[in-house]
Amino acid sequence: MNLVVADIGGTKTLVALAREEKGAWQFTHRKRLVSGEHRSLPELLDVWIGSELPDPVEIAGIGLALAGPVTGSGQQTQARVTNLDWPPLDADELGRRFDAPTVLINDFAAIGAGLDALGTEDTVTLQSAEAEREGLRLVVGAGTGLGTCLVGPAPDSRLYAGEGGHADFAPADAWQSALADWVRRREGRCTREHLLSGRGIARLAAFLNREVSDQDLGRALEAADPAAAISRLADARHGPALQVIQRFVSIYARQIGDLALAALPRGGIFIAGGIAPRLQDHFQTPAFIGAFRDKAPMQELMEGLPLHLIVHPEPGLLGAAVTAHRAVATAGGHS
Repeated sequence: MNLVVADIGGTKTLVALAREEKGAWQFTHRKRLVSGEHRSLPELLDVWIGSELPDPVEIAGIGLALAGPVTGSGQQTQARVTNLDWPPLDADELGRRFDAPTVLINDFAAIGAGLDALGTEDTVTLQSAEAEREGLRLVVGAGTGLGTCLVGPAPDSRLYAGEGGHADFAPADAWQSALADWVRRREGRCTREHLLSGRGIARLAAFLNREVSDQDLGRALEAADPAAAISRLADARHGPALQVIQRFVSIYARQIGDLALAALPRGGIFIAGGIAPRLQDHFQTPAFIGAFRDKAPMQELMEGLPLHLIVHPEPGLLGAAVTAHRAVATAGGHS
């Protein structure tokens, strides 16, 4: 069965043709498109079909993972991409437009849907602990924004996508309090996402550079992609840039800890998003685990939660494929 799948973000959209072979998902005809260069999702998909699928291909279904809230269920599902001025998406309209059953799913719900399809090579364990088979699982990840999703136990693996990234940031010390005040004066609020995102890394660097006035860090902040430029400086052991990344990772660890305390995901915590895999070495440190566990008097509880980093290159596509396959099989009896 051929499925069209897409991971739709405010900046980039990755589209591919998915097919399950021998229990593993294969993705072909991949293309990464600039989302904002298209007036709507149907227009973007038309461009991909015209350039990547010139010959007719029988499409059994479409799975679309998107960065934004999704409401409804089945063919009555509707959604809107948060950071794009696109018309609202409607599963029934898209299904009729492309003559294939269409599933809309939040991008972090899609990652949650794909958890059971991940292989052992697709995750890195940051904290070993025994996962409870009936326990909740938490997916959280920073990229363009900060996404969250709770996942129920297999085999149903029910999904509960949230907007935890838009909750208020809770500072852990005086420096973070000053940082939060500085962000509030500029943005009106200081949310988790204001700091735990690509733009969040730039905000941390700009705030720190008020103290150190480093020319290299200043130039990185003027780059087209400040977060990437700062990360490259940190990789070169540039002191101020390295301090930015270390503070980012510490804040990340503590906020994941806060989310974990609220949900108690004894089935495991899975860090996703575009940033963490690129900073993998910084997450595999005692400092990260120490900040995650620093929840007195609940340190022992925190030590008992399995913690993993997803390193699969395309977890959003994987989840979109799993979701679309499940919907098509349920509706038509395909396997």
